Amino acid sequence: MKKNKILLILFLLVFPVAQILAQEIGLKGNVTSSDGESLIGVTITVKGQNRGITTDINGNYTITVKKGDILVFSYIGFTTIERAVTTNILDVVMEPSSEMLAEVVTVGYGVQKKVDMTGSVSTVKGDVLLKAPTPNLANALTGKMTGVITTQQTGKPGLDDPAFFIRGKSTFGDNGTLLLVDGIERSISKLDPNEIESITVLKDAASAAVYGARAANGVIIVTTKRGSEGKTKINYSGTFGFQTPTVIPEMMNAYEYAKYLNLALDNFNNNAPRFTESEIQAYKNGTMPSTDWWEETLKKRAGIQQHSLTVNGGSKTTKFFTSLGYLDQDGLYDLSGFKRYTVRSNIDTQITNDFSISLDLAGRYEKISQSAVGDGLFSTIINSKPTESPYVPDSVEKGGLNSNGQNVSPIGQAENSGYSKTENSVFQSTLQGVYNVPFVKGLKARASFSYDRWFSKAKTFTMPYEFYQHDRIIDTYTKRKTGGGTSLYEGTAEDERLTVQAALTYDATFNKAHNISALFLFEESSYKYSDLQASRVNYISTAIDQLFAGPDKDKDNGGLARETVRQGYVGRLNYNYLGKYLFQFNFRYDGSYNFPKSKRWGFFPAVSAGWRISEEPFLKDNAILHNLKLRASYGEFGNDRVAAYQFMSGYRFNSGSVIGGSFQSGINDTGIANPNITWETASNTDVGLDFSLLNGKISGEFTYFYKKTRDILLPRSASVPQSFGATLPDENIGKVDNYGIESILRYTDKIGDFNFMVEGNITYAKSKVVFMDEAINKLEHQRLTGRPFDQNYGYKALGLFHSQEEIDNWAIQDGRGNTSLKVGDIKYEDFYNDGVIDGKDAQFIGKSEIPEIIFGLNIGLSYKNFDLTMNFQGATGFDQYLRWDPFNLESNALAIFKDSWSEDNPNAKYPRLYAGTVQNNREKSSFWLYDGTYLRLKNFELAYTFDKKDFLKKIGIQNLRVFVSGNNLLTFSKMKDFDPEAPNIDPDRNAYYYPQMKTYNFGFNVEF
Repeated sequence: MKKNKILLILFLLVFPVAQILAQEIGLKGNVTSSDGESLIGVTITVKGQNRGITTDINGNYTITVKKGDILVFSYIGFTTIERAVTTNILDVVMEPSSEMLAEVVTVGYGVQKKVDMTGSVSTVKGDVLLKAPTPNLANALTGKMTGVITTQQTGKPGLDDPAFFIRGKSTFGDNGTLLLVDGIERSISKLDPNEIESITVLKDAASAAVYGARAANGVIIVTTKRGSEGKTKINYSGTFGFQTPTVIPEMMNAYEYAKYLNLALDNFNNNAPRFTESEIQAYKNGTMPSTDWWEETLKKRAGIQQHSLTVNGGSKTTKFFTSLGYLDQDGLYDLSGFKRYTVRSNIDTQITNDFSISLDLAGRYEKISQSAVGDGLFSTIINSKPTESPYVPDSVEKGGLNSNGQNVSPIGQAENSGYSKTENSVFQSTLQGVYNVPFVKGLKARASFSYDRWFSKAKTFTMPYEFYQHDRIIDTYTKRKTGGGTSLYEGTAEDERLTVQAALTYDATFNKAHNISALFLFEESSYKYSDLQASRVNYISTAIDQLFAGPDKDKDNGGLARETVRQGYVGRLNYNYLGKYLFQFNFRYDGSYNFPKSKRWGFFPAVSAGWRISEEPFLKDNAILHNLKLRASYGEFGNDRVAAYQFMSGYRFNSGSVIGGSFQSGINDTGIANPNITWETASNTDVGLDFSLLNGKISGEFTYFYKKTRDILLPRSASVPQSFGATLPDENIGKVDNYGIESILRYTDKIGDFNFMVEGNITYAKSKVVFMDEAINKLEHQRLTGRPFDQNYGYKALGLFHSQEEIDNWAIQDGRGNTSLKVGDIKYEDFYNDGVIDGKDAQFIGKSEIPEIIFGLNIGLSYKNFDLTMNFQGATGFDQYLRWDPFNLESNALAIFKDSWSEDNPNAKYPRLYAGTVQNNREKSSFWLYDGTYLRLKNFELAYTFDKKDFLKKIGIQNLRVFVSGNNLLTFSKMKDFDPEAPNIDPDRNAYYYPQMKTYNFGFNVEF
């Protein structure tokens, strides 16, 4: 009874309190920043509930809640805070996120706050690269940064490096970008993305001039991850998937081939038909089979998997980051594939209060394999006759290969023709010490030594294989063997690079207003390369694939070696006043061993300034504008990537002769020396505007650039007649201009549990040849001067001839009174208007093969534990040259040639078919140019994170993320049978190639 009375009393006491707590109240308040600025659009949610509001233009809000509820205040650029509801008025002051304030970007030989930068720099964080990772890191940068122009022309495993340009091409020679990993010149394409902290692209002289004679084509800096203080974290990431071609060319089937080949034979000298009408009908109704050689020879999909294990942690004195990586990428046939093993260890140790050291070690082992015939396999597949069976009947030989009608077997090339294998071993190391000078605040001394070594071993063993040839008339099979015999090629190559750096840096602030930082650095880099090759031919057996097993007759060997050294002195001074007025001056005094002593050293200065208008009193309290910065820069940088030692005379072995009954080797000179040769120099002007609205919700950049490249090395081989009789040297005579714009616009916001980011970027870059050596009598419309790089050159096509009368009344374009021309052949413009179409009528046609415009659209969405990433990338302003010889040597033809001219199809798209080569239709002309414009879904990833789940913690897992992803999943292009990034195809020069690939992945990430 007493117990019941106590419970009754407790109930009477608690019930009114519960009633009060459960009662809803109208809460109002105001949200401001720490400097008193009202914040517009702050998201306010009730924790644990799916409802919320945002602040108005004055930072005010009103919401219905219960006392005891927890409100969550979140805003882009500010630290998220939580407050409990205790009264009906709740004002909140939000602090800017320290991460946003202190965001730094890697620049040349250091880091810099992003808000203080005056140069043109693009950067991407390593986490972004982990979304739908690609086997080749360079291909992951496309569309994610302005200024970066790439073209991936193949999907071959291990050999899929893209053509890579920063703001387009600017020289006739090496346009390669300077690639740095942790400040040292190294390749980036084979890096494991799990090792990467960030990637920075230096595009203008203000940011890149510190690299002097190597920076004219831009600089890419990859910064790898380092350890952090705290509990050791172990992270495993694994992906499993498969790849398929982005585009498979549609070829004619057996019925179409037989029908149109007969037509092509009749058009070509009235040759007799190859197939009877009954055979054609048999192919049409399926009585006789049709072979899809692509499907018979290649896999429908090729497997791919990537694995990475990283360990990160440390104490106050020692921090470490270690990673292990593995990639296994199968090719479209069994002999094709790529395997990569990586390891990295970055260790930082604080020895004393003022002195620290770091040791970085990295290793990589690669295995690349393919058929001995290489990409020739794909040309064979395309040309194979669909009327031929891939295998002979079992009665002839079980599993016996049949000819493709061209005296080869694509399957034999893929499986039995031998192999080509390459193994690469890479070792990279850097030891660095940093000393904080105790008696001068802000002064640091740094010294580092790097030693890198690369070793490569290549081996190609080519073997003949057997196949059968089918005589259709008498229905017999004859066994054949491919020609050429058994041969072996082996080669080794190695290089080493030593880099020494010594630097002093100084950072100080005076009177809380004047901020100064300075750098002075010395750098020396030496590079050595050597290789050896040997080969033997006509092996009597394929049993032993070693050099000693081959005969001595016709054996061959060779090799080369080269070395170079660079030295440079770097200086940089940064000054800013109250974070408003920004100034930077930097220089590099560079010396290169490539040039004579009198021309060896050069000075490359740059100056830049910035004005953060948003920090001025008349804008500082603006509630809309968060950041507005105007920046401009001018400077010079260089390019010494030219053939070395051209200032010296030399000799080389050449073909000899038999003298006195024995062979004597001959020699000839290497050409006239140029004692005045020096590096190419580029001057660059940039003007840019950076802005941020609504505390970072909306942000963007706009940049205009103009680069003048001078002293480009070219020989005067056009203006000097060939009768001169000597090899002319390169001279510093070429001139090229590059200009364009870059722009990026980003919107980021959060609505309750829904976060989103949309970012669009575009780069427009165009080149113009200002001067190059050209013949004096060259026609004006054929001069390269004044035109962009790599613009296509040929005849302008006016369509097809539609009647014999039209041919008879047209200018002579075959050199024989147009007697060889037929209705349906290509008609060309008589540009010179002299009644004859010849070399004088060739002109510049279409656009360059380098895109003028590259654009990207990056989208990131997340809702609670789900997140979605999509990266679209595209290009326009370029043309692709794709010409085919349908039915040449009676090979197969693309299905598009069904729309070729005939009496039954007078309005056809393509010219009259010939079973052979007719020169008129093979001329390089605008007829075979295609608009290369495209848009791709470059990357896609959908993920779910199991965050802080009790059942995971019980087994030691802190975080589990699962995802599906893909690369190149969708492509929108006018080109049907070829990928829009395909290399130019011309049967006389470039055949078909290993296609670009799309990837489908499933993966997961586990943090222990």
